[in-house]
Amino acid sequence: MKKSLAIFVFRLICVCIPFLGRAQDPQLSQFYSAPLLISPAFAGINSTSKVNFNYRNQWPNLEANYQFTSFSADLSIGSINSGVGIIATTDKQFANLKTTSLGLQYAYHIDLSPDQTLSMGMQGTYVNRGLDMSNLITGDQINNLLIGGSLGASNDPLLSSMNNQRAYVDLSAGGLLNTRNYWIGFSAHHLNQPNKSLISSTEDLLATKFSVQVGTKIILQENFYEADSYEDRNNEKSISPVVHYKQQGDFKQLDMGAYVTLSPMVFGLWYRGIPIVKSKIGTPNRESIVALVGYKQDNFSIGYSYDITMSALGPAAGGAHELSLAYLFDFDFSLKKPFVKWKRNLSCPKF
Repeated sequence: MKKSLAIFVFRLICVCIPFLGRAQDPQLSQFYSAPLLISPAFAGINSTSKVNFNYRNQWPNLEANYQFTSFSADLSIGSINSGVGIIATTDKQFANLKTTSLGLQYAYHIDLSPDQTLSMGMQGTYVNRGLDMSNLITGDQINNLLIGGSLGASNDPLLSSMNNQRAYVDLSAGGLLNTRNYWIGFSAHHLNQPNKSLISSTEDLLATKFSVQVGTKIILQENFYEADSYEDRNNEKSISPVVHYKQQGDFKQLDMGAYVTLSPMVFGLWYRGIPIVKSKIGTPNRESIVALVGYKQDNFSIGYSYDITMSALGPAAGGAHELSLAYLFDFDFSLKKPFVKWKRNLSCPKF
């Protein structure tokens, strides 16, 4: 009886967490393997078109684990210095709450010089959140068990005011300065702060998320940028230190580390957290250490990363597994000159 009650209470907590707290956006450890998630300014950048698939399974050892999947594609339209993108995502939280989204992006690219591009993008997204109530265990049902009865039907007034689904439109924007050896980006998501609450009588506004991306690529051979073919670029040897800062409401997070490319292999190691900042309960703000191994050849790349949990959950939660697949097209869909060959190189990492 005690074991069964513990399971009921645990499920109840898992279901209620999304209503009691203000959840943050889904995040990927391999953030550059899904650039459209970072900012709409990446759509069609550097006269390239690409498709990306990403999957993340976080805390697999817990019943309340988190799973996230995204698919994105973008096209370059070089004749009008533009790019368009589409991104579809779905995530499953606590085995009960599911969110799906479909976003459209437009970016405009300005060539400041042969090696400098300023990009500005905007995004509109349709989002649907749904709650599966079939496994919902409420307080009055637990009381029935405690007095020797059965679960029965719930009379909790909260259920009568709760919707199974909530749909809303979400707006985002971003900018990116990309050069021969470094990049600086800024993005803002949820500019309209939509109401995501599933309870009809309350508001749960999605706080605007701000992020900054900074990095540099240190090339270890001189002729890399003079090469115009994938065969030559397959010999890339470089080091890319990166910093990715995010803030959403009271939530702050910093990813800091580096990628090492020794073609065709790519290795990465970075730290996630801000140890000098304390959490609301007074513990250090530290989340994980992320290790990556990737393979990149010609137009194709695949990556796997693992998050080693450093928060209070500890290693027993199972960390996080992440897989990415990408394919890059070396032409753009120009309106005047179809299939223009790719001539420039994007300094951002691929994972």
